[in-house]
Amino acid sequence: MANTNPDRYSTDLNRAVEMLRAALGTRAEISASGKPEAEANVARVVLHLPDGQRIELTLEALPASRQANAPHGSVLVLNRALPEMLERLRRGRLSFVDVGRGVVSLELPSLLIDRTGLKLPRRAAASRPLRNPFADRASLVSRTLVEHPGRVWQLRELASDAEVSTMTASHVVRQLDQMRAVEVEREGRSILIRLRSVRTLVELWAMHYEWTKNARVALHAPMGDPQRFLPRLKSSLGKRRWALTMQAGASLVAPHAVWDKVHLYVDVDKPTDLAHIFDATEYVPSPTGRLVVMQPWYRDSVWHGLQAVKRLPLVSNLQLALDLWHYQVRGREQAEHLLRTELSASTAP
Repeated sequence: MANTNPDRYSTDLNRAVEMLRAALGTRAEISASGKPEAEANVARVVLHLPDGQRIELTLEALPASRQANAPHGSVLVLNRALPEMLERLRRGRLSFVDVGRGVVSLELPSLLIDRTGLKLPRRAAASRPLRNPFADRASLVSRTLVEHPGRVWQLRELASDAEVSTMTASHVVRQLDQMRAVEVEREGRSILIRLRSVRTLVELWAMHYEWTKNARVALHAPMGDPQRFLPRLKSSLGKRRWALTMQAGASLVAPHAVWDKVHLYVDVDKPTDLAHIFDATEYVPSPTGRLVVMQPWYRDSVWHGLQAVKRLPLVSNLQLALDLWHYQVRGREQAEHLLRTELSASTAP
């Protein structure tokens, strides 16, 4: 039966994606859908079939206490379920993956697969878990790849440009390779690395990050027209390190959506400092404030690729897309526009 340990849910879901790849072979590409789930036992993937069809699937690791039932578009993820349960699922035409028994059974309107005995490479029991490739320092590797989407890297070069250790770069590249975000080839003793698709990387990243991770305070400010308000921030913030993001930042590089709130990162020691970074009495904390100041969750890497437009600092286009991806006010629409116009490079078929 499926494990009830939340940590094992993640392991089972990752193994299920690997098994789907093994079962589909070269017939389909699998990527993350970019829709994070609140439940720890759920993940979303997209199958890209050769005929151009795109199938969204929800993978759900089944707790032992739950009755096996998979709604349309769902795939149950089991771990050494009893054979009679697997037969019952087949008779009910329910899709499932048993990661312990090596079974993949998909019953979809346009795809039928029933594979057994699938074997994946064993993992050393004593090996350390790979670091999160989208953690603060580790994300510098992905940020560097996006800055040079057509470049083929050797590992040491990538680590050097990203200003991380070779070990960190190796761990990140291994994970991105498993996620099919990068292409890795061996040439003699060298490992060559190339970004497959900026979009795929952003979709995967968005499953691990959203802008609400940032500590933030909304302030009432003497704003009026937000576009005209932006230049005033330079004198108001003095020598502090800061940068625009969200819709205000995107309006300077790829204007698309209408906006009326200004979001910016400020380099402060602690979240409580956010309410006091402006000396003027007009800046008052308010739930309806149109100026949102944030302490970055990415304390180091958010400043990577900082750019200046109209003499105003703003985060990289990649960070803009990540921040906007889950923003409720036309954020995804603006992020997609950034992908098309500023981050559209794709280097692998």
